[in-house]
Amino acid sequence: MLLAAFLIYTLLPHERNNHRAKLLNPIVIGLSILMFLVTQVLVSSLPRFTPVVLGYASNINSEEIVQLTNEEREQAGVPEVQVDPILTQAALKKGGDMFAKDYWAHTAPDGTEPWVFFADQGYKYRFAGENLARDFANSETTVAAWMNSRSHRDNLLSSRYQDIGVAVIQGDLDGVETTLVIQFFGTRMDQSPLVETNIGAQPAASLDFSPEATVVGSSTVIGASKEKGNILLSPFSTTRNLAIFLVSLFFLVITLDMIIIRHRNVARVSSKSFAHFIFFGAILAVLYFSREGLIL
Repeated sequence: MLLAAFLIYTLLPHERNNHRAKLLNPIVIGLSILMFLVTQVLVSSLPRFTPVVLGYASNINSEEIVQLTNEEREQAGVPEVQVDPILTQAALKKGGDMFAKDYWAHTAPDGTEPWVFFADQGYKYRFAGENLARDFANSETTVAAWMNSRSHRDNLLSSRYQDIGVAVIQGDLDGVETTLVIQFFGTRMDQSPLVETNIGAQPAASLDFSPEATVVGSSTVIGASKEKGNILLSPFSTTRNLAIFLVSLFFLVITLDMIIIRHRNVARVSSKSFAHFIFFGAILAVLYFSREGLIL
């Protein structure tokens, strides 16, 4: 009985709460927002101070990235790319360089370009390309993000590339535990690239077969696959789910408030329920359609 009375008092308009759910009190709303912000800061900061308790791992692996890439290429009528151990090693070196120099870009702060890692590993390319990723939950969403970006999709589906190397590396980037995905494409000097057919078709005579490097942007991987003895925590997913829960709760209470007050024909001196309904509804829509990752 006490619980039921408390829920009615908190969530529904009633005589005992002056016909306004206490959850809709401005002070309560303000405290809820403050608690959410504090929780967000804690979720983002805890991995730095409790690495034994909180573990970042990833459901992303290089084999799946290659498989999904080739599935997309097959659907587009483009030949599969083959895993090249040298390109894979070059991708690993690029990931290590980003962590060592603490940057997230195609070109390092000291001007080092991706193609340096190709050359350092002895991969003499005719064509070369790079996609980067971070802050996604799994391989599927990573490849999907690339496919949803025109420049990344063109890179991923280009028939000029015959080889691929993918590295998935964990480390500390700008003070945050992060998983990076580096996807290198290439065609060796002694290989004959295929003519573009389905993707940006052009005649063979117009293709430039001189060595070149195609930089095609980056998308962005934190994920969550289980590490033994660790609690998994994805800051984006955790804060997003918490925000959806809180906003949904307020949205539901406001909706019930409007329905009950209208049904009982209760007059209020000032009521902004409809404005609050629109406000929380818009926030809920934004949260629902928000996704992990960044496209650069």
